[in-house]
Amino acid sequence: MSLLSVIFIALGLSADCFAVSIGIACTHASIKSRVIWRVAGTFGLFQAGMVVIGFFAGLSVIDIISAFDHWIAFGLLLFIGVRMIYEALQGEDDQELVKLDLTRGFGLLGVAVATSIDALAVGLAFAVEETNIGLAALLIGLVSLAVSFLGFKLGNRISFMASRWVGVAGGLVLVFIGLKILAEHTLGWDILL
Repeated sequence: MSLLSVIFIALGLSADCFAVSIGIACTHASIKSRVIWRVAGTFGLFQAGMVVIGFFAGLSVIDIISAFDHWIAFGLLLFIGVRMIYEALQGEDDQELVKLDLTRGFGLLGVAVATSIDALAVGLAFAVEETNIGLAALLIGLVSLAVSFLGFKLGNRISFMASRWVGVAGGLVLVFIGLKILAEHTLGWDILL
């Protein structure tokens, strides 16, 4: 998988982190820089870690599934992308999460796991595509950290409505990457992305 594809996947995966960061920023009057870095760093670490876990889980079954691996990668990315779009359009209210302090402890742990579950499936797709997992995990972690940090900085300026469209865009990116993988393997197209 190309570096550009991995970057786009990282951006798609980080959409949930961005939306949650905006939500946290909008519900806290003033957040100190160290808190922003702690939350953004946790999001990046969990995104990278889940990709690695998914990758190694995928390697254990790669010989069994190599004949139809591109369909698995396509299906996983399609499922994740469509789910992200659906959840974004449903407009699930992040206010339920406000009762917990999402900047530390169990609140932060819960949100970090919830926003990184999709990365587990993407890691499996990376194993199928024989992607360099070290570079992919590093990029996904750094992009998630940066996007989360940006979400905090823009949190007071962007409404919850705008964060919903970020989730839709992230889902569309993942669906597009899944279609690209399918086209390359079934039609023999060499798409540069």
